[in-house]
Amino acid sequence: MTYLAQDIRSARMAVERVLDGIGLRAYVYTVAPREHGWTLRLEYPVRHGWREATLAVDPGELRASLDDARVHRRLCSKWGRHLRAHPRSQ
Repeated sequence: MTYLAQDIRSARMAVERVLDGIGLRAYVYTVAPREHGWTLRLEYPVRHGWREATLAVDPGELRASLDDARVHRRLCSKWGRHLRAHPRSQ
């Protein structure tokens, strides 16, 4: 599948809204299309440095989160659980 620059801009906007929604204020990330969806690679601060997490992202769900509050909350919950499974402090 070919992705347009607008798809990538929308994906970045949606990712940033979800990360803000789960309370991350400092982070570095990339979101990139893959053969079967998108991959989010995220680095975020922990007490003694930075931690990295990788999440598979459904492009349709990510796009929908920009306009649908329920989808946005669902992604916040799902990503938040993933990051809590990889605690910020050691």
